[in-house]
This record gives sequence, structure tokens and C-alpha cells, in this order.
Amino acid sequence: MNKDALNERYPEGIPEELQEGISFFEEMSTKRGVKSIRLMSNFGKDLERSIKSGTNVYKGLIVQVSTTYELGESDRAWFHPELTKTRSLYKGKQQHETTDLLGEFNSNIGTYSTYKVDELGGQTMSYYTIVDTASNMEPIVNNWINSSAKMKSVYSEYKINKTDGLTMQKASQKVRDELGNGNSLLDTEYVSLFKGANSYHFYNHAIKSNGDSLILQSSLMGYSKVCRKGDIASDTMTDFMDINKLSPEHRTRVYSDCKWNSNSLVNTYVMRLGEFTKGEPYRMVKGYFSSNEVDLDASTLLQLTPTKNNIPEGVSCEAHAMEDIISLNLDDEGIERLMKHHWKELIADKYISSGKFLLPRSIVQNSLV
Repeated sequence: MNKDALNERYPEGIPEELQEGISFFEEMSTKRGVKSIRLMSNFGKDLERSIKSGTNVYKGLIVQVSTTYELGESDRAWFHPELTKTRSLYKGKQQHETTDLLGEFNSNIGTYSTYKVDELGGQTMSYYTIVDTASNMEPIVNNWINSSAKMKSVYSEYKINKTDGLTMQKASQKVRDELGNGNSLLDTEYVSLFKGANSYHFYNHAIKSNGDSLILQSSLMGYSKVCRKGDIASDTMTDFMDINKLSPEHRTRVYSDCKWNSNSLVNTYVMRLGEFTKGEPYRMVKGYFSSNEVDLDASTLLQLTPTKNNIPEGVSCEAHAMEDIISLNLDDEGIERLMKHHWKELIADKYISSGKFLLPRSIVQNSLV
């Protein structure tokens, strides 16, 4: 297994939180039919997909398997369900103020600006639309995995077989062109399947570049167009920001320049930090993003939820957020911890009198005997 890109990104040591995934793929690399695994610099757990599916799903790797390799349950870890995911560049400002046609997670459409300086020092600003999304391939990917499909037949369905005259790839491109209002100037495919001489290569948030490619730095930073050949990580996103440590101007930008179809103040796609990538910058002017609604742990929710005093004026949000109330799901362990320290505040007065519990007989019989 090749993890050179990870070692280069983390010269002082690969973070501990990545070790579980590295161990999984080291073991997988010895599996029959697996020819090679390469972890890219953006390797890590796909938080949203992992939470939704209830199993670990990773991004930022290239997996090479034989033509007879059969997909199974454990392959959900790398055979990402957002197959066909591509970012496409169009001339002019975006026209669609909607996220209805975007993927469920980590997709966007928006206006991006770039500028050029002439020989006299004058600057010319240009505007572009970038559509970054995939078709809904999850049902199809689930069927391939559940039926133990061989990679040869998976490739045929993906790149050769047609529905309504279009392959899966072409159907996905058609949706992006409709959103972008025209023919794309550049397409950067980064969740895809390629055929080799006697094997198949699955690119999971990795780019097989023959020239220009768009690299996502972060939702707020925008993209960088690089001219490079070879295999490239599709993004440079890192950890979550702490929304309450941002300046008021930056918090305002989060909620004024970024929109999503939810009243939640939290968006795990918008609120990720990124690293600068040398190239032609495409700065995000205004974007519409997947809402990325998943159940987050309490620590992450606190980090990504502004206090009521830090919510920019005029921002539409859930009523409880304005009262510094956090909405979250708790497992049994979380509930036990919560009740241990705060049961008096949380239990209604009708269940307590003079320091004693007043409980229905059925609850006493079922839980306390």
C-alpha cells in the first residue's frame, strides 16, 4: 500500500485519527484481487457518508482491483456512492438559486471570480459558474454491492450501457450543464472508475489529470485551477472551523454568501477549513450548498453553532438557536451522563415532590424492579 502522499503532507507524523483507516486498507491490500491501494494527501473518513450509512466510508484514495474482483459489504469503505462526481466550469454568473438538483452531501453551485493583470497593471475581473455534484448513484452502488457484482460488469454499466440514450456519466454531465446554463469549459472528474490493461482503477476523491484540473481548497476559499498531469488529490480541506472564534465579518460571510436548504446554522461542508493550492484562484462570490444534515456529536455541534450573540443580524434560523439551545440526538451513554449531572433540571415537576420521584407504576415495574 502506498501512503507517500500522506507522509509528505504530515512530515511530523500522520494524525492518530487516520490510523484506523490506514490499518483497514493495509489489511485490504492483502486481499485476493486487490492489486494496489494508494492513499492520497486528502485521505480520511467521509464524515457525512459514514454517519448516514452506519459504517466507515473513506475518501482520498485510488484502489486498483482485478477484472474478476467481486464487490462485497466491506468494499463500502472505498467504493464511494457518489460515483460520477465531477466539478464543471462555465462562463458567467450562476443563474440557479437552488440546491434541489445537487447531491445530498458536499455538493454546490455558485459564482466564482478570477482576475488577470495586464501589462499596465490594470485588473480585469471575470465571473464563472462552478457546478460540483454527482447523480444519485447510491441505489445503483448498493445493488452492485448487494449482488456481489464483478468489476467488469460494474464498469460496463457505468461507462458503456445506456439508459434513455445516455451512459451514467453522460446523464450526470447533462444535469451539470443544465445547472451551468451551457457547455462546460472544464470538467474535473474525481469519483470515477477507469479501465486498465487487466484491471480497474477506482478514483475516490482523486483526479486522473491530463492537464488543467480544479482543486477545491474549501467552500469559502473556492477553487484553484492547476495545470498538472498525474494523480492529484481533489481537495485540500482540513478540520472544522470554530465559528465563535471567527471575526464578525467572516461569520457574516458564512451566512450571507453561502446558502443551503435548511434553517440549521450548521453546515459541515461550508464550515471546513482548507489549505492554499498554488494555481489560478477561483474565489467563491456566492454559493448554494448541500445542507449536509447529519447527527453530529455534542463537541462538533458546539464548535459549529454560533452563540446567540454571534448570529449575524437578519439570519434565518431555528427558533431554539436564538436562545442558545442545542438540538442533538443522544445515545444511551450520553443520556446517562446527562441525567447523572442534571436530572433535577431536566425532569418535570410533576414527577418529583419533596425530593421524591412520582412515577407511574408501569415504569417502576419495568425499570426499577
